[in-house]
Amino acid sequence: MKEKTFREYEGVLFLFKDYLNMYGYLTLDDEKRKRWEAQFEEDEESFTKLFGQEEITEYQISEFLDYFMIRKVVASKSLMKNSVRVMKKFSKWMTEEGFSDHNYQDFFEEAKDLPKVEKLAELLFYYARNAPQLPYEDVIESSFLVEKIEKEKLWLEDDFGADMIGPVLVSKEISNLCQEGWRINLEIGKSADNWYILESGNVYRY
Repeated sequence: MKEKTFREYEGVLFLFKDYLNMYGYLTLDDEKRKRWEAQFEEDEESFTKLFGQEEITEYQISEFLDYFMIRKVVASKSLMKNSVRVMKKFSKWMTEEGFSDHNYQDFFEEAKDLPKVEKLAELLFYYARNAPQLPYEDVIESSFLVEKIEKEKLWLEDDFGADMIGPVLVSKEISNLCQEGWRINLEIGKSADNWYILESGNVYRY
């Protein structure tokens, strides 16, 4: 293995270890959680010292990539791409070595979109920086579900509203990359018949 590749694997697995030590306890049964609680106050890395690969599930790999890497690490597109590749190989190794009987392949077939998620977040960030200075009659900040996409236009569903909001004007690159069903944290403002992106945050596949 080349040194650069080794460093990439080491970096991603170091982050996965951090994730497990912070959130791995959530999938433990009562007895194991008590063991973890007894050690955690003295050692914040107690999860990975007490438990092995047998406690790693598809749920944890999914939460690591879909939540931890996006919200906590704020991973770039390249780091997310490396993370998906490393975790796919790691999960395959666990299965081949008999540490897990989970079939992770369906998850990784879907997870190949994660680099696109980070690319979209980057595009939205820079697009929002050029928001037009208009008299906005309404401003909403929320987590939005993407309901409909047309060229340079999005229609969104607000978590706290009943009606679909749109059109939200975006670039062609954004509308081409975005997918229905994805969730985006945004601040949007309405002027006349259109909505404009004023601030942007994380993007999630669900």
